[in-house]
Amino acid sequence: MTSKNNPKRTKKPVLSLQKSVGSLSLYTLSTNGLQVLFLHMPKTGIITSNIMYKVGSRDENRGETGIAHMLEHMLFKPTKHDIDAGIDSSAMQFERETGITLNANTWKDRTCYYFSYPKHHFSRALRIEAERMRDMVLTDAEFLPERANVLSEYDMYAGDEDFALSVGIVGTALHTHPYGHETIGYREDIESYTCEKLTQFYNTYYVPNNATLIIVGDVSESTMKHVVIEHFAHLTSSTKTISRLSIHEPKQEGVRTVSIKRNSTKNILSLAFRHDGFPHISWFETMTALTILAGEEDSILHKKLVDTGLASAVSTMLEPTYDTNVGMLTVHLTKKTNHKKIYAKIRKILDTLTIADIQPHLKKVIARSITAEYITRSSSLGIAQELVEYMSADAWEHFYETEDILRHITAKEILTRIQTLFAEDVLTIGSFIGTNIPTK
Repeated sequence: MTSKNNPKRTKKPVLSLQKSVGSLSLYTLSTNGLQVLFLHMPKTGIITSNIMYKVGSRDENRGETGIAHMLEHMLFKPTKHDIDAGIDSSAMQFERETGITLNANTWKDRTCYYFSYPKHHFSRALRIEAERMRDMVLTDAEFLPERANVLSEYDMYAGDEDFALSVGIVGTALHTHPYGHETIGYREDIESYTCEKLTQFYNTYYVPNNATLIIVGDVSESTMKHVVIEHFAHLTSSTKTISRLSIHEPKQEGVRTVSIKRNSTKNILSLAFRHDGFPHISWFETMTALTILAGEEDSILHKKLVDTGLASAVSTMLEPTYDTNVGMLTVHLTKKTNHKKIYAKIRKILDTLTIADIQPHLKKVIARSITAEYITRSSSLGIAQELVEYMSADAWEHFYETEDILRHITAKEILTRIQTLFAEDVLTIGSFIGTNIPTK
């Protein structure tokens, strides 16, 4: 029995199960709202932990584009704990000492950091992530050289013709949505970053109640809970509401065009279209349609453009994003044609497509997509990386539906999807014109 004069006991941290779907289970940490998405893969000896922060390039203010990506770089610098221990970076030391796999990436809707390692390193990996969540140290001594590295990275991308055209075409296609700028941002904005700006961004978004820790691999539920609580329970959540703007892109009324001229040997044409967010069923229809059109060597456009010498390459781009986004069909022209002629050729192909044209490709493309899913989901790293996209879209419960969705796609649906995506009045057409080669 305790006396009335004794202080109240602190409630014990609990990692509570919220929901299970298949082998996936979502938990919430009682002390700070951290979410944990867990999948047990016994007898593999490997664990992948992938922490996802719900912040990406869409959350950046005007004049600060690319700051989420810049901050990602800084999380590989020394934390307060590293400085106290006299080491450069716990994350990098972890890699050097053990040979584990680690990396990070920033995207439109999220930023994530992952480790993949033998299971006996589980506690060490989670300790490092917990330290990086709230104990990053930002100083000019570490920041300014890294900003210079990011500027060099930007210049490398900006020198690429395809990247330059992508920047121009997406910015033309999207007028208000922040998907309209590249994740790396604009050079002028990168040059204006300061430690103060990054610290404010970090303190706003890098908090437990804005993060999901994805754990996939050879660790029991009881051990997972114990280690998560050990390293994360003491971290405090944000007292501010972390909200994300709901942005609706205005309706497009007519084709939009953009052209870039540069000293180059390349001529490129890109058709940008709007597509539904991931993992909407129509997103998978779009993925399948693009593969049939230009995803493989025996695809429709490859045979009609590359095999005939009109193009040196055809490719597509489709991103898994929360909101409606822009995808692209891109063609690299040869000297046998020009932008006007190749667009007319593509337009004719798209406008005259039939179910009979699509049917021979569909079964094979679906089979290959499902096989690719099997391969991805055979490893803890592949599963964790895919789960990031589902969690970023607030759709982790749909993780096991992919195969069923793909198997039920029909040739008629693909034809309808192509007609919808490539309707001329909703396209943005981008041309890269190499000025040191003759045009016809």
